[in-house]
This record gives sequence, C-alpha cells and structure tokens, in this order.
Amino acid sequence: MSLTKREEKIIVSLHQKKFRNAEGLFIVEGVKMVEEAITSDFKVKYVVASIEFNSEQVELKHCDSRTMQRISAFKTAPGVMAVVEIPTESVRFDSPITLMAENVQDPGNLGTIIRTADALGVKSMVCSLDCVDHFSPKVVQATMGSIFRMNVVVQDLFQYVGELPSSTPIYAAHLKGENLYQTKITSPCVLVVGNESKGMSGELTAKVTQLLKIPMVGKAESLNVSIATAIILGEFSRQIG
Repeated sequence: MSLTKREEKIIVSLHQKKFRNAEGLFIVEGVKMVEEAITSDFKVKYVVASIEFNSEQVELKHCDSRTMQRISAFKTAPGVMAVVEIPTESVRFDSPITLMAENVQDPGNLGTIIRTADALGVKSMVCSLDCVDHFSPKVVQATMGSIFRMNVVVQDLFQYVGELPSSTPIYAAHLKGENLYQTKITSPCVLVVGNESKGMSGELTAKVTQLLKIPMVGKAESLNVSIATAIILGEFSRQIG
C-alpha cells in the first residue's frame, strides 16, 4: 500500500506540537526505534518505509526516498518511520523514584534524561507545562527507545506536589545543598531537575525538602542538567537498589 498525499500532509504537521496534540499522534524514525515502538505497549497506527522493512504486526505503507526525505523531521531520513498514538497520561505514585523536570528546554537534554532514568530503573517522570514536548522528534530520538518504557506525564508541578503523600521526600540539586554522597536517600521519593540556565524556580525550590550538592574537585562551576541528573540518579539507585 502506498502513502497517500493526505497522510503525507498529516505526518509533516506532526513535526509541530500543536498538530501532535490535535491529532493525538507522534512520529518515530529509524529501524531500531520503529521496532521498539512496535514491540512496546504503544499503539502504532502504521509504518512508512522507503527501504526494505518487514513487520506482520502493523500496517505498512511504502513511499520513495524523495517523499521520505520530505516527511522526515531529520536532515537525512533513516528510511523507516512509524506514526504512533500518544497514550493517555496518568500519574503514578508507587515508584521508588519519580523524576520531576521543570522547564527543561533542550530536546537533547530531555531525551537523555529520559534515557538515563530508564537505564537506572526509574519508571515515572513528571514534566512541567513549559518543558519541551517529550513527543517531539528530537526528544524521542534522543531517548533511544526509552520513551516507550517510561511513564512520562505533563502536569502543573505544584498540583503534582500537592497530591503527593505528605511524607514523600523531595530532593533537588543545589549549590548550597548537602553532599550527595553523605546523604541517606529514602524512598519513595521525588527528584527535581530544573532549567538548563536558570535551574529551579524559587517557588518550586521552596517545596523541596532536601537540597543536594554534587561535590566537584575540578574547576567546573556547574554540570549539564542531563549529566547532573545521571550522577544523582546513579547514587539514588545505588542506595535504594
């Protein structure tokens, strides 16, 4: 079956957040990522391919390489794309560690954070309303498939914090915090990461119950948010198990 002009138009529109929300769809590109989507709990509407690709589990539509390049979100089209339904979001409170991201703007950072969290056993993540869209093509690609294994939701963070059990500790990295490696981490807990340049807002910082500092012996004053998140989650994972 060939890709129709109408389907082409819809796919190109999915490069933008407003149309992803309107259609309830997002795109995934590359053989590995498409295979991850097919075997996940996400519902793949159909797959488009300009190269040889076989799957009996989903509807397959064919197009030429020019069309694929035109509908791809990337400079060089991988040749295989899946159109996937955006799942219904739900917040879970039963995870040992829940990651909370406030106003993370770089797609590569958010995608790497999701991938790192998945690797370290985190199952749930709450993004603020002003975070970059976690279903944007660049974020999805940066997760390397972890987007299909993480429960990522978008919610007002103050509402989320207000719904947490009162005993839940909320941790965050801060230059004035306690040494990460000398702090006993208790779970279930929440770890907050903030904007790349501004960090956490003052309002959200006031909700944090424990500030943590990553000790650095070198001359660098700060770390990239995705790197800092990886270091902190690594220690959380070590302690919680």
